[in-house]
Amino acid sequence: MFSIGEVHIEPYNFTTKMEFLPFEVFVHFELEFEDVRRLALVNKYFYNLLPSNIKITEQILYKPSYKHFLPAFANIKLKDDTLCYLNLFTKVHTLNLCCTEVADVSTLGGVYDLDLSYTNVTDVSALGKVHTLNLRYTDVTDVSTLGGVHTLYLSCTKVTDVSALGGIHSLDLRYTDVSDASGISALGGVHNLYLSGTKVTDVSTLGRVHTLNLSHTNVSDVSGISALGKVHTLDLSYTKVTDVSALGNVHTLDLCGTEVSDMSGVSALCKVHTLDLRGTKVTDVSALGGVYDLNLSSTKVTDVSALGKVHTLYLNGTDVSDVSALGGVHTLYLRGVKYEN
Repeated sequence: MFSIGEVHIEPYNFTTKMEFLPFEVFVHFELEFEDVRRLALVNKYFYNLLPSNIKITEQILYKPSYKHFLPAFANIKLKDDTLCYLNLFTKVHTLNLCCTEVADVSTLGGVYDLDLSYTNVTDVSALGKVHTLNLRYTDVTDVSTLGGVHTLYLSCTKVTDVSALGGIHSLDLRYTDVSDASGISALGGVHNLYLSGTKVTDVSTLGRVHTLNLSHTNVSDVSGISALGKVHTLDLSYTKVTDVSALGNVHTLDLCGTEVSDMSGVSALCKVHTLDLRGTKVTDVSALGGVYDLNLSSTKVTDVSALGKVHTLYLNGTDVSDVSALGGVHTLYLRGVKYEN
């Protein structure tokens, strides 16, 4: 007999022997209605626990053991007091172990999306087939077996050698000790690469990356910037870059907080779709009328007569006074006030 409060439910007799999911699992995992509904689809016992006004239209499937359908849960979040059940969730789609005391993850190689951030994990050698793996703020150092991971978050870890990660689609290395000697040249085929706050200076091999974040690095004009002309989205904010003449084909370019000026080849950026020049020394923007989204906030720009065809224009914190030529702008920001045409 199964009891919930004062309600007593007699289990049904099935032609197929079934194991019932312990009620303590509901308590420990704080399962919500959607979880119960999914259980109802695979177990007639739980189907009969649902309110009568809830209609299940999907076919009810019977499984001989709850261990077979627990992996069908879409998203599981474990806490320290439920880590004892970890062996039940080795094949779930999404498993969140963030901020727990888990250390041994050798059985979790079959999880699709695994969050181990802020844990005590150090050995990740068994996780090479995980699709999305979050290791932020861990003490992981050896990632040589993770080359097959699709999306890998390693920001704020102690990783230095990334030579084995060239096949990854999206790689987050922000605020690590990664440098030019870390095997950066092997990452030229990565689609999305985030290197902000690292020690990287030579980016000459990263011209095939689609989205590249180099903000808050020591990257400068001698770092091979000219090789990045075909990058789609490039973040160079708060770097030492001054010469941007080779970046005219970049789609989205962030130069906020750089030393870029009128002498930096800004005129070559006339075909950039989205251009951020906040806080730079640029004053002459006469060549930028073809930019779609242009941010000139906190610059010394005063003449904006050539920008009448820009779609979205930011002029917050500037000394611009004459906006008579901006009647064709779709969205205009002036000193924090948004105007719509």
